[in-house]
Amino acid sequence: MLGHMKRRGWRRAAAILAVLVLVLLAPAGGAAAEHSGSLDSIQPPSPPNQPANAAPAPCDDRAYNLLGGRWKGPLGWLYQSSTTPSGLGSSAVLTVLKRSFDNITGARNDCGLADTVSATSSYLGTTSFAPSVTRRSRCATKDGRNVVGFGPLPSGILAVTCVRSNSSGGMTEIDIRVNSNLDWALSVSSCAFFEELLEPTMTHEIGHAYGLGHVNEAKHGRLTMSTTSDGPCSNAESTLGRGDVRGLRHLYPL
Repeated sequence: MLGHMKRRGWRRAAAILAVLVLVLLAPAGGAAAEHSGSLDSIQPPSPPNQPANAAPAPCDDRAYNLLGGRWKGPLGWLYQSSTTPSGLGSSAVLTVLKRSFDNITGARNDCGLADTVSATSSYLGTTSFAPSVTRRSRCATKDGRNVVGFGPLPSGILAVTCVRSNSSGGMTEIDIRVNSNLDWALSVSSCAFFEELLEPTMTHEIGHAYGLGHVNEAKHGRLTMSTTSDGPCSNAESTLGRGDVRGLRHLYPL
């Protein structure tokens, strides 16, 4: 299992703390050994001569990275609605979650790129089970359910996705935990300063859920799969860039 997170970014050029990236791979028991481990990815500060906001326009940027797995059928997911932050409403949040899944499976973009991505999803309803992600942003024990929910996470982290795949490259479980300690907004019109929009964050996390990895913030910071948000009330990364679409087409060709 691999854990992937999206960092909060007030401005693209803001300095972000650099940390060591540690990846551990170890087989688990069972007929088909699963890859397990943890990955923390936080981008270092941009060099003075290359601020993050100097990255190519999203429709000009062809970069993408892959996690090494893909779904071989629809991704059926559940929502832990009891964790919905106060004041948002579970129905309204669910609408945003479904739209975020559609952004990935439908390859939604402003670049004129056709949807030639075969990935699909299926909403299976609400659940009392929590995502298998700890409050310290680590992957917890797998339970066979693909769950999205809110819960406390360390400061500066918007959300964490844990991805599990088997030895043949098939994804077997994903879990997404969204930071309940932050103030979230569901639309640009309702967003106040210091709030983060849920849709671009979820589109990024669901990109992980379908096998897309991070791209470097300084070089590719305008793509959806970059590591830091565009800041409060920015909805730009709800639509995919060229590189994001290229990665999905590679994983899920028609």
